[in-house]
Amino acid sequence: MRINIKDKNVFEKVMQQILPELSLPEYTGITIDSRKVELGDIFLALKGENTDGHEFIEQAHGAGASIAIIEKTTNTSKPVFQVSSTRQLLNELAAAYRKNLSCPMIGITGSNGKTTTKDLLSHVLSASMKVMATKGNFNSTIGVPLSLFECDKNVDVAVIEMGASKPGEIEYICEIVQPDIGLITNIYEAHLEYFEDIEAVAKTKSALFSSLPEIGTAFINKDDNYIPRMTVPCNRVEYSFTLPADYRGNWVNDDSYNNLIINNVHVNLHNQSKEMGMNALAVFAIASHFGMDSKTIAAQIENFQTPAGRGDVVNIQDVVVINDSYNANLESARSGINNLASLYKGKRKIAVIGDMLELGNMEKEHHRALGKYLSEKKVDAVFAYGDLTRYTIHAMNGAAEFHKFYENKTNLLTDLKDFIKKGDIIYLKGSRGMKMEEIITGLQS
Repeated sequence: MRINIKDKNVFEKVMQQILPELSLPEYTGITIDSRKVELGDIFLALKGENTDGHEFIEQAHGAGASIAIIEKTTNTSKPVFQVSSTRQLLNELAAAYRKNLSCPMIGITGSNGKTTTKDLLSHVLSASMKVMATKGNFNSTIGVPLSLFECDKNVDVAVIEMGASKPGEIEYICEIVQPDIGLITNIYEAHLEYFEDIEAVAKTKSALFSSLPEIGTAFINKDDNYIPRMTVPCNRVEYSFTLPADYRGNWVNDDSYNNLIINNVHVNLHNQSKEMGMNALAVFAIASHFGMDSKTIAAQIENFQTPAGRGDVVNIQDVVVINDSYNANLESARSGINNLASLYKGKRKIAVIGDMLELGNMEKEHHRALGKYLSEKKVDAVFAYGDLTRYTIHAMNGAAEFHKFYENKTNLLTDLKDFIKKGDIIYLKGSRGMKMEEIITGLQS
């Protein structure tokens, strides 16, 4: 992770408040990854679960870092400054920097769709204002504090994605960000390795609403089973496809998930799916809250390009690949498979799936459930890679469709190339660690 520090005056002001004895050299940005260092960067040595930044101080200086801020005594002749905790320093700096920012902060969290919603919202809002948004997957307890340094007095609104893999992490992030507006996309069973159950997931995500000030605004997905019941200490704006709400969405044709009506405004979705429709509905509500014209909002939604790995369509010769490989849990996989089954009638449908990770003691059950769902939807072929997807294939025993488990991705790719025909639709899904996007590279070679 590397961030350009946009307002050096504010950064130096808060650094002086927190570390008055530190004399900062010339600097450009701040990073915690020695591989990302650019000339003049501040290298912040953080100790994580798997890596320790203190082991890469020489590499950081070699790449051009102007100073390394450390917490462990290190034998080096290069410029360093020692603090009791680099993690605590980051939090204090980010929180103090945030207090000097006047633009509204929009916090977005949820089990599925938060990154796409963040990207879509920033794209829509950018038509009428200057927007700062967290990059990529900078949504963690480290990534978010770092991201705040990219905001300055010229920004009209900041869109902050907040992720949680453990209980309490949304509250932790909100204490630093102090959001003014909150959106929780949905609550599903994700990251169950560190949560007891879905109730614990909901409790952690609800901290975003709890952190909002009385003059803030919470955007409520009324179609979710958990979000409408959360405590909201401020103004509520509701949206729904099924219930009365401030912003009501309707499909013109339920089978296409393309033509959407929001409060009598027509929207054509580039990415055809129910999930993208819900994302668009949420974004429409927030953009309207900021006073944007409904036709401008619709036009911005329509020209939005889905980021790679989040349902974008890749054409490889005469085969269409739906690339949903960025991440996976049972609900998002089911949604993708349902879209595959409903949107491409008359085409042969192939699912290429990798393991869904971080499911804790639910991992076998969820992979078996996925197999049963694939059978119910009559997907024409299933190619499964990893370790856990063997349970998916076992659950498909008796299904008429082709289904096979592979321990080797190369062997899967070889068989897939032999299997596919002109006009086939391939749906690609798996957790980030499975690197299922390599299948696309293999098909293109």
